[in-house]
Amino acid sequence: MKRRRKEQIKKVYEKQKNGRIRMIRNVLLIYVALICMVSIFKGNPFPHQETVLFFDVKQPGWVTTDPWLLWICVAVDLMAGIFILIRDILRDFSKIDRILSQQCDAEKYSEMLEELIKYGKGLDYHGFQKNVMLIAESKYVVALIINGQLQKAEEYIKNEWEGKREGRSWQQVMTNLELAKKYQEKDAAGYSATLEKAGKVFQKNPLFMAKNLMLKGEDEAAVRLLENDTEKLPYYEVTRRFLLGVCYYRIGKEEQGKECMEYVIGHGNTLKCKEEAEKYVTV
Repeated sequence: MKRRRKEQIKKVYEKQKNGRIRMIRNVLLIYVALICMVSIFKGNPFPHQETVLFFDVKQPGWVTTDPWLLWICVAVDLMAGIFILIRDILRDFSKIDRILSQQCDAEKYSEMLEELIKYGKGLDYHGFQKNVMLIAESKYVVALIINGQLQKAEEYIKNEWEGKREGRSWQQVMTNLELAKKYQEKDAAGYSATLEKAGKVFQKNPLFMAKNLMLKGEDEAAVRLLENDTEKLPYYEVTRRFLLGVCYYRIGKEEQGKECMEYVIGHGNTLKCKEEAEKYVTV
């Protein structure tokens, strides 16, 4: 199993070793394709001779008459090239993310990401290999938070973080960590204030919103929110059921609460909330 995991990690990095060459190739191909598409409607892009009523007339081509189209092609080309690069890296990570999202195996997920980071830090980066490591470290911190290892997550951010501080990834993991700490401390005011500053990504997430209501003692409102929520991925559904179960117990609906907790126990795998669910059922 470990050997297979190591081969998978190596493959992710090896794929991006020639990333710059692939990106240049893609950019050139896309640029040529865009020029051809515009030329279908605008004609020959370059200066050329055309015969009009038996006379040879020199035409400037749309590159000369409409140079703004050329710059639009350049902008679209660069955006498409960057999109393809990011898509390829995220596609590799989506396979790793399934360990958590589909299998609910938080322990294996954090171990996989930890090994991915260690392997990456030992490389003399080529191509876009460092980008792989930077994406892995933000996911790793979130994995630690999910596992309840808040101190370890904080230590990594302070001492080992290699990405850009104050960048988007850094801000998101810091927000995740701060929300987890406030929830653990049952700090309703602190959690609410952090969530208010967190941005729409967090504010539109019903699981974060439900925790906010629960800390305020508004359990019935949290129940309504969670009951109306639908989660397709197993990890989020297990988390939703756990929070809903806690709320049911608090408002005296123990049967519904027990049903939720039994679902969490049956599908939670190595998630921390499975341990908590077992405490509710065995009481």
